[in-house]
Formats: sequence, structure tokens, C-alpha cells
Amino acid sequence: MKIGNPFRLTQREYEATINALNIFFGAIIGVSLGNITEIPMDDYVILLVIISAMVSSILLVTYTHRRIWNSVMLTGVLLAAWYAESDTGGLIDFPERVLPTLTVWAVLAVTTEFSDRAEDPKAD
Repeated sequence: MKIGNPFRLTQREYEATINALNIFFGAIIGVSLGNITEIPMDDYVILLVIISAMVSSILLVTYTHRRIWNSVMLTGVLLAAWYAESDTGGLIDFPERVLPTLTVWAVLAVTTEFSDRAEDPKAD
């Protein structure tokens, strides 16, 4: 299953794109978590466990051969996190920008993973 893409990525371009997404969004999540100052330690640990599960789900899509299954799992994890958000009556209060950041990261990772790939050019 591939999504048509006029900008077909070579394997090296694909790897560079995935690495760039992971570095960039990992840094954004780090900044968001670094700005948390007044949260009880128990809540902070729970928040770290939930966010690490979501990040792991994003990475699984791009580093495993079970892309469809992991994409479905990632969608479920993200929906559960949005549902658990306390602003919508849920159980946990995520930092303001964490869920949108994780969602954009997930969408870009899945889109890149299912994009068409071109053959690597032959070295001269």
C-alpha cells in the first residue's frame, strides 16, 4: 500500500527525512516538557510514561516491517491520549502543545513511511 507522491524519495532521502522528523520533534517535545515547573512528581512520571509510549508508537511505524498494524496502533494511542486529556473531561493534563506536536509528528512519519520510493541513483 503506497500513497502516490510526485516527489519519490530514494532510500537515503527517506532515511534522512525520518531522522530529521525524529530529531526535530524530539527536541520540541523536550522543550515542552522542560517548561513544566509546577507539577507533582507522580503526575510528571505518569506524563513521561504516556508520552514515551506515544513516541515509541511513532518510531515503530518507521522502523518495523509491520507498518499498517503499527499505524493502526499509533492512531489508537493518539486517540486515547486526546480522549484522556483533562480539557475534554479526561484524566491527565498534558502540556498545552504536546498532543498537537505528537499528532503532527505521527502524521508526517506515517505519510513519509507510505510514500513512494525511487531507486537510489547509481554511484559513478
